[in-house]
Amino acid sequence: MIKLNKNIIFLGIVSFLTDLSSEMIFPLLPVFLDHFLKATKFEIGIIEGTAQLVASLLKVFSGYISDMAGRKKPLVVIGYSLSAISKPFLYFAGSWKDVLVIRAVERTGKGIRTSPRDALISSYTTPESSGRAFGFHRGMDTAGAVLGTLVAIFFLFYFGETEDTFRLVFLISAVPAFLAVLFLVFFVREKKSVYHRKTIRPSLKNIPSGFYIFLIFQVLFTVFSMNFAFMLLKANYSGVSLGLIPAVYLFFNLVYAAASYPAGAVADRAGKLNILIATYILFGITALLFTGGNFIWAWAGFMFYGLFMAGNEVASRAVISDLISEEIKGSAYGIYHTATGVSAFVSSSLAGFLWDRFGENTPFYVASAGAFVLALAAYFIFSKKKILKIS
Repeated sequence: MIKLNKNIIFLGIVSFLTDLSSEMIFPLLPVFLDHFLKATKFEIGIIEGTAQLVASLLKVFSGYISDMAGRKKPLVVIGYSLSAISKPFLYFAGSWKDVLVIRAVERTGKGIRTSPRDALISSYTTPESSGRAFGFHRGMDTAGAVLGTLVAIFFLFYFGETEDTFRLVFLISAVPAFLAVLFLVFFVREKKSVYHRKTIRPSLKNIPSGFYIFLIFQVLFTVFSMNFAFMLLKANYSGVSLGLIPAVYLFFNLVYAAASYPAGAVADRAGKLNILIATYILFGITALLFTGGNFIWAWAGFMFYGLFMAGNEVASRAVISDLISEEIKGSAYGIYHTATGVSAFVSSSLAGFLWDRFGENTPFYVASAGAFVLALAAYFIFSKKKILKIS
């Protein structure tokens, strides 16, 4: 049995606390914007897309800087701290533009921390354990999301589905966020070899061509894999009541958390690329389920979405871990997160436009068709031509 390094476990706890904070907010935010701030679907798409774009543009720089300095943890601490500080300001938001600014600042923190954090996790793995390591981390992250959603549900049912309740949840979300920062500072350590090595200038020439082939597929796929905000809204439009929106999101996170580590273990055995292709198919099914038109199909959609997220998040990070040498992993993760984040901005904006212009089912039909086509293309390129030299 492969044992996980204690620093991976500690980083998992940090992510658990951070997502406990985040998921008290994010399941409620699309509904808050729609019902109380009267934002259009296009404006909601702009908010989510901009938030992803801001985070993504920073990830490539933070990854490169962490490689240059030979230090990952300082940037990770800064990123988590900035996100923690920004969240309670949602309590004061008076318009969708206020939410846009706050979300952009919060995602700036994510942009700073994500690439060096993934590189830090990767530094404690081997090709035989990378799937399990990232699976554990995603599982802990999502377990925090489960608890955060439970807290949101409690507040809605105990205090009522009012604007004041939504704002109260936003305010108290700061508590676990700051606890995560403290835990990161005092318990997570970098490898001594990373601390003491000389400053270097990472060369992108050392990134293999297979990485860019993998990246092209993930970028194209991200255009079709719309933000979860639209799925939450579609569930509400399909008959899931306002008070049960956090519950259906909780169900998604339970599936996501339960499937993350097994997905990593399967990826280590069956091949990361095979799992990646399977997730494209899963998302194609997911998008179709959301067009069913009633709450039963919406619940089924979130189950498949949880399976998709577990496999795709774990497999994609493990692929990079196996492909890239340690001295440029921060840069590689940065390139990956930035490129997919830019396509996420396009995805959110496009989904909002299609919904407003052509109806609520249109973005889901487009997403499903795109996912199935990319799954077929990936199968022939990854499995037949063996362009990527990993399992």
